[in-house]
Amino acid sequence: MKLATSLASALVVCCSSVALAISPSLQSDVDMDEVIAEKNANVTGVPNPEFNVGGENIGSAVNIPALPYSDSGNTCGFLNDYDEVCPFTGSTSPDVVYAYTPGAAGSIDVSLCNSGYDTKVYVYQNAAGNLVGCNDDACGSDGFRSQIEGVPVSPGNTYYIVVDGYFGACGDYELSVQENVPCIVSCPPGSIAENEPVCGTNYVDTTNGGCNSTPPVFSNLACTPAISVCGQYGGFTFNGLDYRDTDWYQLSLPAASNLTFCVEGELGTLMGVIDGNLGCPVAAFLQSLVIGDCDPGCINIALNAGTWWFFVATSNFGVGAGACGSDYTFTIDGADCPPISVEPASWGTIKDMYR
Repeated sequence: MKLATSLASALVVCCSSVALAISPSLQSDVDMDEVIAEKNANVTGVPNPEFNVGGENIGSAVNIPALPYSDSGNTCGFLNDYDEVCPFTGSTSPDVVYAYTPGAAGSIDVSLCNSGYDTKVYVYQNAAGNLVGCNDDACGSDGFRSQIEGVPVSPGNTYYIVVDGYFGACGDYELSVQENVPCIVSCPPGSIAENEPVCGTNYVDTTNGGCNSTPPVFSNLACTPAISVCGQYGGFTFNGLDYRDTDWYQLSLPAASNLTFCVEGELGTLMGVIDGNLGCPVAAFLQSLVIGDCDPGCINIALNAGTWWFFVATSNFGVGAGACGSDYTFTIDGADCPPISVEPASWGTIKDMYR
């Protein structure tokens, strides 16, 4: 899965730096040939056996004594011991392993955002294959670095963090593991409520799933110079596959406008603007942005008169996206809307209305 931090134009089949998912999105709805070609173009890694740090496998994992923890090294001198689907499989990249045994229940954030190659990271509980978290792309200058937020941990268990790579990539990595501090997004007074049911297992969006719903359905926004909305989103499973709640808001502009679209959410978030004049299926974002939890992001965009869709979803899928019912807010400022007309009336005219 390739998520770019900012795109002026991106295919909307599913998530990649050339194909950003705005489908609910089934994580497997990926144009794999196109995405893999893009990923392969970014595969790097020059062996550097003198700069190796992590453990070769679970049996020799480097212990993380306490949090916060950071370490760096190079994976190229190691073997390919593990691979997980998130969503790509078939990786032959060498990997290294770290082990963390928490003293209390909580959750952790694992980041490879500052690494020097196309990474992948996943977390096992107690044994290989018992997967509790996995990510291929979430951060970095090209969106091809890995990050997992809010992995639940409990005492009496050991969590093995595997630093891996996409396809055959290897190289210098920077690992950061810290306690997850949940952010809280509050709904500003006077905001419009999304009023969508909280998603969950086998959820079907009949409120504002946009082009991902059958038939397509949108939340309509009245044209005003300042719009504020409060909504909820999250990840879920449908028939055992990973999905995410995608929310589509429709705004009809009577005149050309220079808009500022800003979003803040409690989870990693994908936001974007789509040309609704083209209808479904959607071909591309006009602009898009991936932001972290409680990390506000804004898109400035000039739009002509017409119908436009404003898209908000988690940047990941399923459990890795975060809990359904998590909150987000957004604003749209700068719409050129006609004033509400008021019919002049005399006091006599008003009295006549009630006779």
